[in-house]
Amino acid sequence: MGRGRRGWWRIGIAVVLCAGATGTAAVASGVTPLGGRPAVRAEEQRVPGGEDGLQVVSVSADRTRVRGLTVVRALVANLGPGPVTERFTTTVRLPKGVTIEGRVFPDDCQADDRGRQLTCRFRKGLGLRRTATVLVPLRVADTVRPGEQLAGTVSLQDPDRPDRTVPTRAFTIDVQ
Repeated sequence: MGRGRRGWWRIGIAVVLCAGATGTAAVASGVTPLGGRPAVRAEEQRVPGGEDGLQVVSVSADRTRVRGLTVVRALVANLGPGPVTERFTTTVRLPKGVTIEGRVFPDDCQADDRGRQLTCRFRKGLGLRRTATVLVPLRVADTVRPGEQLAGTVSLQDPDRPDRTVPTRAFTIDVQ
């Protein structure tokens, strides 16, 4: 007896789920999946320059359209050598052509008078190898043309090393 369309469809879904689970397990174990890159352990995660302490590890923003919404996501990590016990501050410089719309995380964020710079204070420190996230919902203005890329930056101040310059991470918002 032959398999109908439903039978092959179910087998296809099962194969995809198994392959995805195998790849996820391989990455979690540190084994290099076929055709992939090796997983990076927490100790090996370093920002260019190999500095320790608080770092802006990554920043991303979803692509959107004119008058559309997007969210800027910034990930801050404490790469050691010890926990950060003091409050720390991140600064998000927003590109022209966007406005903050909605609830920002963390709650203790203040925009400047022009709405171009957002300063967020984290109330607690950050444990060793722990991360914190900044989420900024943005609305793209109708004056922005499709195809434009709006650029901004995220930086932070390490309270344990106030004189050290922490690298700033740039982000772009692709407007369709």
